[in-house]
Amino acid sequence: MKRWAMFLTLALCLFCMMALTGCGGKQDNKVGGNPDQIVAMLLPESSEIWHRSGLALQETLEKNGFRNDLRFARTAEEQTEQFREAVSQKPLAIIIGAVDGDAMKDALAEAANQGVPVIAYDRLIMNSPHVSYFVGYDAKEIGRSQARSIERTLRLMEKPGSDNIEIFAGDPKDNNSHLFYEGAMEILQPYLDRKRLVIPSAEESFEKAATNDWSAENAKARMSRILQLTYANDRPLSAVLSPNDTLAGGIREALDLYYKGQWPFITGLDADPEAVRAIAADRQGMTIDKPPSLPVKECLRLVQDIATGQSVPTPSKLNNGMRDVPAVLCKPAVIYKHNLESVHWAQ
Repeated sequence: MKRWAMFLTLALCLFCMMALTGCGGKQDNKVGGNPDQIVAMLLPESSEIWHRSGLALQETLEKNGFRNDLRFARTAEEQTEQFREAVSQKPLAIIIGAVDGDAMKDALAEAANQGVPVIAYDRLIMNSPHVSYFVGYDAKEIGRSQARSIERTLRLMEKPGSDNIEIFAGDPKDNNSHLFYEGAMEILQPYLDRKRLVIPSAEESFEKAATNDWSAENAKARMSRILQLTYANDRPLSAVLSPNDTLAGGIREALDLYYKGQWPFITGLDADPEAVRAIAADRQGMTIDKPPSLPVKECLRLVQDIATGQSVPTPSKLNNGMRDVPAVLCKPAVIYKHNLESVHWAQ
């Protein structure tokens, strides 16, 4: 009996070891029906919209069974280090909103060598053959929408005369900054050419209009200088082209300090809560809402297709100077005072 008991005990132990090996020794690598691999998400620290986007990405991927690593960076150097750390983990994919796309080129090549797909999020990384996909918005069309809002508000097509405008652009390291500016100038340049619009500061070129680091303080400093030098004698200012809400905030602060005339029409982007409140108070003319849910949904679809090895259909392609990058372009919403209720956090 003792021999049989010992035999039974050994058999049970062997069975348990086999079961444990089946569950832990060689993992199924599936969570919620999706591969249990890390998706790295590397985003800038520059504005609230990036935090909203990052948290939305994180929540959506987790709900769909993907482990993820979300990190924010203030500088290109910090983000490049984060990127290389992510590549060393051999993630399923890297989703990146680049602080400075030019600084990422060597790191992108490392990802390609490891077979790690890179999804450029909101900002297309230029002049690299190693960008797998782009998910975001049509930046040129956003610039056009901002300029069209100025065109309509000032009635440039039907009203004669001349209106003064000042032009701001974003960080020159961000490809979107150039595209916002180019799109806006497609609409505004004909009015500038025939003096229907005038830039009293004469700071029209992208180089002069650019705002390093998308900094509100830099925008405030430049707007303050322009107002003190050019608008000191009660010269009216009809509009300010601002490429996003962060810069619009700095512009408003400068106007509070140095401008006494009728408040100008100011454009924006991102539907930041502060900008939405400014629109409600007639201190900003418009903003553009880029709901994070739209690109987040498309990023999830791409990640799921990558995980299952399926081909990833994309409706568009954007050339980044090296290749036509498969792209998914989402549709934003233009927000004015009359439709503020469509912005859920404004209520």
